[in-house]
Amino acid sequence: MLLPGIRFRLRTILIVLSLFVLVLPVVGIQALRLYESALVRQTESALIAQTAFVAASFRSRFLEAARPEGASGAARPQNAPDDLEAHSRPVLHPEGSAGARRLAVLDLADADLLPSFPISGTEATADVVAATAGHALTPILGDVQTRADIWVTDHRGVVVAAVSDGLGADLSAAEEVTLALEGMAASRLRRIAGEDSPALAVLVRGASVLVSVTNPVVVDDRVIGAVLATQAPSSILDALHSKRFLLVQAAGLLFAVVVATAIFTSRTLVRPIRRLVASAEGITRGDASELDTDRYRTIELAQLAASVSEMAASLQRRTGYVRDLARSISHEFKTPLAAMTGALEVLADHFDHMTRAERERFLGNLAGDVARIESLTQRLLELAQADMRGKPVGTATIAELTRGEDVLRHDIEIRTAGDPDAVLPIDVDSLGAILRGLADNSSQHGATWLSVDVGRDGTDTVVDIVDNGSGVSTENADRIFEPFFTTRREQGGTGLGLAIIRALLANAGGTIAYRSPAAANSSGAAFRIRLPSS
Repeated sequence: MLLPGIRFRLRTILIVLSLFVLVLPVVGIQALRLYESALVRQTESALIAQTAFVAASFRSRFLEAARPEGASGAARPQNAPDDLEAHSRPVLHPEGSAGARRLAVLDLADADLLPSFPISGTEATADVVAATAGHALTPILGDVQTRADIWVTDHRGVVVAAVSDGLGADLSAAEEVTLALEGMAASRLRRIAGEDSPALAVLVRGASVLVSVTNPVVVDDRVIGAVLATQAPSSILDALHSKRFLLVQAAGLLFAVVVATAIFTSRTLVRPIRRLVASAEGITRGDASELDTDRYRTIELAQLAASVSEMAASLQRRTGYVRDLARSISHEFKTPLAAMTGALEVLADHFDHMTRAERERFLGNLAGDVARIESLTQRLLELAQADMRGKPVGTATIAELTRGEDVLRHDIEIRTAGDPDAVLPIDVDSLGAILRGLADNSSQHGATWLSVDVGRDGTDTVVDIVDNGSGVSTENADRIFEPFFTTRREQGGTGLGLAIIRALLANAGGTIAYRSPAAANSSGAAFRIRLPSS
């Protein structure tokens, strides 16, 4: 979870992602180390099998060498000769002797890496019987064609047989040989003598490492010697070195992919976002009026630019609406206020010299102007409430409104047609206010009936409203929805009724439009309300 309040630049995020891509080869090398451990265990398993075979062969040669002179060559009993104790040592770890089943246990991740073998520089005297057995075993070891180096020691750790050089060497100081001479099989990792660790040994630990396996040779719970086998496991470094040119090409390709990815993301994300920010700031300063939404090739950024452009256009429309409304309000209030100011001045100057009828006429004018201001204030509040009402919750039908006796509160006759029971996506209060406003307009223009016809137009619901009143003149048809436009100013009209109706419908996602008498087949006023499907 990110810390609250911390923000990151998009470029920083992209750089971090690119670095993660570059780290992938290192992760791959760590995975190779797991494979190296498998190679080490594979080598250990092979050496365990070889030492077991050599130990069995040495045991047989030892028993033959220990026969009394002139003994029959027939099969010898498994019991050791009487002087076995002089040529062996007791088993101190019977639980780890060669008779138990051995499994590979070495792991590069946690095994200690011991130094090269501590071999004594002077030749030591080997046990006579073990030396004789080793001499008989040497030709067999020479015929073994393996990568492993094998040494066979007597019970004191002196080499009596070897694949290569080393006869007479004392290996008793080696940890795994010491354990074998005590009766315990052991496996260890050692450095190769005379080789420095390669530069990549930090990442690839299996370089310059020997797998060392020892197996005790036991006769009647007495250790007569030990078998030591060492071998370098297959190294991944060798494989990497042989494919070094391909690896360089792969690294170059990876670097090119990372650079190309960074350039691509910069062109498709960073630059477009900067351009979007600059365009939004230009609109804020007033240097531009709209955003260019055609230059964004990323779908999400194109959608964001379109949303910002729509929001900017909506704010500009609302700003223009508020500006025009403020201008109209100023004009509408200025006239009655000016009349009231003039009337008060006349009354103040000539009140004592006026007749009763003149004073009543001026006071009546003042009362009328106050009533108009009060009516304008009330209608402005209704318009503000309609604009700020938000999306309506609930549905309504024309039938449920027209069936109520006091819903419309007008003497005008309401006629329904089409499908008055169709469900409209607008709440009852808003739909009732819309019908009352239209009925009020029709009644004020001499209509005696109002027809409400509900139908469908594609996926939308349309409500056609027609009356038999005096209608709307051609020159006024384009202005009837303007706030404060009215032809009944002298009768107290405010010109806000249709503006309120349009705002209520806009909140429901609908529209209202004036229709010409010819299109509506009527001589009166005709309107069409369009609402989306509920």
